[in-house]
Amino acid sequence: MNLNEDLIPLLNKAFFYLKFRPRSIKEVREYLYKKIRTTHWSREAADAVIDNLLERKILDDLEFTGWFVRQRTALKPKSQRLLTTELRQKGVSDEIIEKYFGDNEVDEEKLAMEILEKRWPRFKSLDSRKRFEKATRFLMSRGYSYDLIKRTISKLENI
Repeated sequence: MNLNEDLIPLLNKAFFYLKFRPRSIKEVREYLYKKIRTTHWSREAADAVIDNLLERKILDDLEFTGWFVRQRTALKPKSQRLLTTELRQKGVSDEIIEKYFGDNEVDEEKLAMEILEKRWPRFKSLDSRKRFEKATRFLMSRGYSYDLIKRTISKLENI
């Protein structure tokens, strides 16, 4: 689909926004809607730019989901439940989220163990009850279930 010459500057704004990191369709839509408030473009123009980006496969929520999960698990590991919530906030549909996690399993136990091992030296000097509470609070803030937390702490206590 060829864009009207008038929409090229708006397309360039979208490219600029996408230059820093991949974005969901919703993020780009909200960005463009915010940009057009003070210009002569309409929401239809912004939607035409988004359609163009979708056609070119520059915008793809499934690709974005994969990138987002990889980034989160590498930098700040969280549970699948918390990742799902964050993806929904970014406008990714439940179908895409389910498809991604159906095809790519997240080993929550391994992730919980890795992040708790990094924190463990801070907790080691505490008495066992306090250590358990702090470790539990830390992992719960990352969205892990209580059962998984108990197993992870028990493994670290026995090392």
